[in-house]
Amino acid sequence: MTRVLITHAPSTGANQPDGAPSEMSILSMVRDVHGALLERGHQVETANVTRDLASLSRALRRHRTQVIFNLCERINNDARLEKNAISVYEILGRRYTGNADMALALCLRKGLASQLMRSARIATPDFLVVAADENVDDLHFPLPAIVKPVHEDGSAGITMRSVVKSLKALRHRVQYIHLRFKQDALVEKFISGRELQVSLLGNRDPHIVAVAQLSYRGLPRKLPKICSYSAKWDPKSKYYAHTNPVIPAPISAKLQTRIEKIALEVHRLFDLRGYARIDFRVRRGKPYVIDVNPNPDISTDAGFARAAAHAGYSYPDLINRIVELAQEQ
Repeated sequence: MTRVLITHAPSTGANQPDGAPSEMSILSMVRDVHGALLERGHQVETANVTRDLASLSRALRRHRTQVIFNLCERINNDARLEKNAISVYEILGRRYTGNADMALALCLRKGLASQLMRSARIATPDFLVVAADENVDDLHFPLPAIVKPVHEDGSAGITMRSVVKSLKALRHRVQYIHLRFKQDALVEKFISGRELQVSLLGNRDPHIVAVAQLSYRGLPRKLPKICSYSAKWDPKSKYYAHTNPVIPAPISAKLQTRIEKIALEVHRLFDLRGYARIDFRVRRGKPYVIDVNPNPDISTDAGFARAAAHAGYSYPDLINRIVELAQEQ
């Protein structure tokens, strides 16, 4: 038996940005993980993470925690503060699940992450970061493009309007990101083609859990084929109904080998650990990394859990393995 403290950050309501995962979805993941840990015989408590770090420190001492199961995705609704909770765990000398603060910080600065991959000769789409205080009237970029907040995850800020095909739409969408998310906008060349997700589990020597392909079959033609915010968080949306992982991905052995090799290179480059997912788009046989996801959603119905089930892990087995990986650090 291990004494596990699940940490997560509640929504503060008023400052919730458009497209941030809802309080309900976060609590659902906490319940899923809590139940799986109990089933494996662990002693489990939960604690909220806020800006009151003294309170968090007291909670860690009070529960005599052996492993922190970190489900903190943002603090005070700010995804950029996610890494800071990890820093507290490390200062206090506690073991925790998932990725370290540096990996989280790098991957959440999407422009920098793309630049690092480019430097390592890992193919990513052409991109441009447009500062929040930059005048966009003269903005030019090869089209079509996709526009995202530069410091968000969980597909926050990605909607049907994120894919732009005219300069007018591009400039409007960049301004939308600036105003709604109060941060820089990432403009990327939109890569049409297959979308693949590689799930990895492990520390220094990770293994590929599964390669999935996102199917958009049945999605209305007017909607761009992208993994939008509503595809993940809005059960009433068309995106949610028509964005489904196919596991294993129906791809050639040659492409699968190439995708897996690149995913392992990305894992090493960002010093990932625990669990992670690398997302690709493939055009004319060439894979492009479009996102690096340390600590992806591990709810029972999320893509990572589905990939693990395909690999033979029950959900409690997956959660228990993540705890074991934390203890190996």
